[in-house]
Amino acid sequence: MRTRALLALLAALWLTALATLSAQADEAWVITSFHSDIRIATDSSLSISEDIRVDFGSLQKHGIFRTIPTRYRYDDTHDRYYDLTVRSVTDGSRPVPYTTSVVEDNEVIKIGDANLTVSGAQRYVIAYKVVGAMNSFGDHDELFWNVDGGLWPVPKQKVSATVFIPTGSFQKAACYQGPTGSTEPCTSENTSSSATYSSTRELGSGEQMSVVTGLNKG
Repeated sequence: MRTRALLALLAALWLTALATLSAQADEAWVITSFHSDIRIATDSSLSISEDIRVDFGSLQKHGIFRTIPTRYRYDDTHDRYYDLTVRSVTDGSRPVPYTTSVVEDNEVIKIGDANLTVSGAQRYVIAYKVVGAMNSFGDHDELFWNVDGGLWPVPKQKVSATVFIPTGSFQKAACYQGPTGSTEPCTSENTSSSATYSSTRELGSGEQMSVVTGLNKG
């Protein structure tokens, strides 16, 4: 009896978590732009700032959920876990209330005031740090990063990212857009100290943009 009750409780908790992640699925709003600045530190950690602009139209919303995977398949037998720490959420100038939780190996950032609704155009700037994302190969180091994530239930009209690296260390850049596993290219431009990536079309619900930045070892 105790085992059955425990299983029922766990099932209920799982369904609640799933509902939280998909709560926005039928809501008619749009992400007008999603830009990420990604800075690779000398200790290989990432400092990331996401500038997310949305349009809720006439909907009355408390805010958004930003869901960031912290577990990825590394190879056939191993997974990789990232350590992610949220530093701040603002509207570009003023702090915005937020809470964080971990659901199914995702860091879920619930953004907005529970006692206040907003509509129309809104801006959310999220700053966080990631440890454990860099890959090391024999002749170069590499960052493979999913910029915007594929768990948004609404389209993104434009996605872009700039990866900042030590001056003179750039080796290569690649960009992919679409559903998970897509090889559809997006655009990239580089200087000696950065690489900038941009989607070439609107990305629908479930689609995403991933980037690869290779740099000299060390």
